Amino acid sequence: MTPAELKKMTKPQLLKLARAMKIDASSSMLKADLINLIKKGGPKRAKKKAAVKKAARKKAAPKKKAAAKKAAKKKAVKKAAKAKPPATKEPSVPAARGRRIAADTIRQQAVASKYYLGAEEKAMPPVEAMDIPAGYNIDRIVAMVRDPRWVFSYWEVTRDRLYELETRFGDDWPKCRMVLRVYDLNGKKRRHYDIAVNPDARNWYINVAPETRYQLAIGLISPGGKFISIAVSNIIETPRAGVSDVIDDRWMVPEELFDKIFAASGGHDMQASSAELRELLEKRLLEEISSGAVSSPGSEAVIKRKAERGFRLWVATELILYGGTEPDARVTVQGKEIKLRPDGTFSLRFALPDGTIDIPVAALSGDKVEERSVDTSVRKKSQAKEPVIR
Repeated sequence: MTPAELKKMTKPQLLKLARAMKIDASSSMLKADLINLIKKGGPKRAKKKAAVKKAARKKAAPKKKAAAKKAAKKKAVKKAAKAKPPATKEPSVPAARGRRIAADTIRQQAVASKYYLGAEEKAMPPVEAMDIPAGYNIDRIVAMVRDPRWVFSYWEVTRDRLYELETRFGDDWPKCRMVLRVYDLNGKKRRHYDIAVNPDARNWYINVAPETRYQLAIGLISPGGKFISIAVSNIIETPRAGVSDVIDDRWMVPEELFDKIFAASGGHDMQASSAELRELLEKRLLEEISSGAVSSPGSEAVIKRKAERGFRLWVATELILYGGTEPDARVTVQGKEIKLRPDGTFSLRFALPDGTIDIPVAALSGDKVEERSVDTSVRKKSQAKEPVIR
């Protein structure tokens, strides 16, 4: 058949013709492939070509075997010269097991990456070996609340700022005064007062009022009385001075726990009434001490005020009682049992007002057979003398 006739035939007709010609054809073949296969005459020609190739291989086989033997001998000689041990072949890993190992590795890496912060850990030198700078070259002031009646402040004034002010005032610079201005923010109208500080001072304690909002500023008072601000602090608020007046039964302290807290705070002075102890504590907080007496060494230089003198002196005393016995003993002080340390020692702190205080101490052995006691009596007398004005 001619190619034109084959093209006019349908695919089923071509398949039927191929089977009649004993040509191996399948229904999955394209029509064009079937036509080409029929044109070539089917597997007869393919069988002839395969037979020719097979005969050629049989003729070339002896030559190839001889060449292979020579190549094998050369490889054996080279291996003997190098004298290398044969490489051990690693056992093959099944595909499923390999995928499981890869998944476990990925999971481990994911877990480890949770603790990676993006930077390598570096061993830092001890704090003692680090040089802390005296300043950071920033004009600033910071205010911090210490308690209801005291505020702590620290600041830094750069040399550039001082040089700028000195150039600005010229010959009047020595007449300028460094002050710490305290702003009272309670109320509609903002009030303030100034505290003269030494130019070398870097911190100060300020006596303030409870439950009040404050803001501080460090600056200069010019010869004309004008305040030049250098830095302004954050706003702070002091807490209340007394115990809260809110009574909530759910948070009341049991009597036994209150007694332990009272003993730990040094309240075993049975001769002094609770009102007397409270008065002593309030006196410590309310006493107006000069700021230079409690500030750091940089703030000790205080400029004397030309107005009324604010010089005061107060003295308070305390008593420390300590001793020791057997760890299993039972010890009472002024009739109250105290807790011993593991080695049997103890120490108590008492307020010591004017007058006489009797402190009986008794110890009972662990087997309750022997008892020993020591009676201690302390007398204190304070006398304030008239001030001397020189």
